[in-house]
Formats: sequence, C-alpha cells, structure tokens
Amino acid sequence: MSTKKEILIGVIIGLLTAFLISLLVFFNTNPGLTSADYFKVFFNGKLIVPILSISLLGNLAAFFIFIKFNKDYISRGILIATVLIGLFIFIIKFIL
Repeated sequence: MSTKKEILIGVIIGLLTAFLISLLVFFNTNPGLTSADYFKVFFNGKLIVPILSISLLGNLAAFFIFIKFNKDYISRGILIATVLIGLFIFIIKFIL
C-alpha cells in the first residue's frame, strides 16, 4: 500500500475515533438527549470543546496501537487528524 493511502487511512481513523468517542462522552454525560441535540451543541460550540478535548484521548490510544504494530504512516495520519481537531478546538474556543 502506498504511503499516501496509509496516511489518509490514519486521518480517517483519527477523525472517526474522535467523533465516536465524543458521541459516547456526550450521551453518557447528558442522558436523555438525542443525536439532534448533539449537533445543536456541536454547532453552538458551548459543550463541544471539552467533549472534543476528551475524545482526543482515543486518538492517543489509536496512535500507540498502530505504532506498536509498526504502522508508522497510519500513526502519522492519526497525528495529523489530532492536530486538525486541536486547531478546530482552538478556533472555536478563542476565535469564535
């Protein structure tokens, strides 16, 4: 597999991991809310910054798992996704 495909796979894994963990955290900390409420909170940006920050721990775990199995380019893609999400958090918190 080419390195660009592996990096793209890593980025997709990183974005999906953060999204899924943020959903889990949101629904566990806010029982009774729906997925529509999640997207309302996401676009308002009030609760999503701390939830996304916690969800990046899943990327940390995925990063080390792929490093352990010598999938360096996939790990690099996960790191790129983590940086992109970090920039998104920064923009929401400090600029908007």
